[in-house]
Amino acid sequence: MVRKEETYYWPLWFSKILSPREQRKIKKIIPQLGRAQNYLWRALNIYDDFLDGAGERAELPLANRCFRCYLEIHYRLNLSSDYYRLFNKINNDLDKANQEEITAPKIKIKNNRIFFPNKLVPNKKANSLARKSLALALGPLALLFALNGKKSKHHPKFWAAFNFFVYSLAAKQLADDSHDWHEDLEEGLITSANRPILLAARKRNLKLTLENPSTTANLLFAIEAAPLINAELENLCARARREMAKISKNKKNILLTRLITPLEKACAKAKKFQALVVSNSQKML
Repeated sequence: MVRKEETYYWPLWFSKILSPREQRKIKKIIPQLGRAQNYLWRALNIYDDFLDGAGERAELPLANRCFRCYLEIHYRLNLSSDYYRLFNKINNDLDKANQEEITAPKIKIKNNRIFFPNKLVPNKKANSLARKSLALALGPLALLFALNGKKSKHHPKFWAAFNFFVYSLAAKQLADDSHDWHEDLEEGLITSANRPILLAARKRNLKLTLENPSTTANLLFAIEAAPLINAELENLCARARREMAKISKNKKNILLTRLITPLEKACAKAKKFQALVVSNSQKML
């Protein structure tokens, strides 16, 4: 049996915040959308490994097959043309985001020393971090189109739901970048989490190395990057909650509990740890 990833349940969880009448109308397509979510999740993860340079060639046909299955399920739903315009726009932007990642300037590493490009990648709006995973929002959004047809894009629940997933997925990507900041530096990748380190090092005229936990890069992450990341994560989570409140007044609905609450708890822990690190490391720079 194919493992059901958490994203498999997003359409089901989203349906739980709709009215009983609405839930009855969309009940039959929820399992289909769950399978599409699973296929898409597997494909995106394999493609992402390739973009990071760690992909296995033998898995590429599997990724392509999963992506085709995801497309087939959605197109067989026979929803309104407005839905498929949105569907194509989000998937096209996924391709564009991947292409931009491939062509973005890279960091050079020599003898554990970091040499970054003259022009650092421009700081993008936090919302744009959702571009590579926003297709996962199409499962829940398809339910609204199944309910409201051509009127969906003019329905207040649609834009609230769309924005909720933009903020949630952007927050998740930022949290992932924060977790992987050191590994990404080693791979020569400039991300939303390690860019502040590079900017701070350039401003202070510091040499960056990747040798051990006490390196300048680690200290700069704690002092420069972590506060920015935590503030942005808190902002994205708050915005996601405000959008969800337009759909459901239940502050403990399962989408908030599973997508937003863990990020908020992680932020609180990170702020306490960061405060301890900063108090002991300012004099080392």
